[in-house]
Amino acid sequence: MSGEDHRHRRTHSGSRAGSTAKHIFGPMAAAGAAAYVRSRDLPRLLALWPYEIGDRTPAGAQRVLAKLRRALRAERRRARANHWSYDLNRHLGLLSAYRESWRRSMGRARNSAVLHAR
Repeated sequence: MSGEDHRHRRTHSGSRAGSTAKHIFGPMAAAGAAAYVRSRDLPRLLALWPYEIGDRTPAGAQRVLAKLRRALRAERRRARANHWSYDLNRHLGLLSAYRESWRRSMGRARNSAVLHAR
């Protein structure tokens, strides 16, 4: 089998949705998201000014989500490259923070839509 054929071969299910990592670390990230406290956890994960952490407006939430997305992308890149600076705990912390921040911003958007519909 050539190198190119080997790289593009998929698992028997045809997708990566059933990955072992997702089964192992998914519940850990969900538990982390449930225990997430923005004022405590966010400064440990991202370099933010205090006013950015305290900003609860929709625009502020979108800025924090964008920074979390960039940090997650960089951490995934380090993991895939097997880089010495990759930190699994940081990766899980970023994922938990992103999930909870996203959930809160979606809840805020839904509440806003309901109020404007009346």
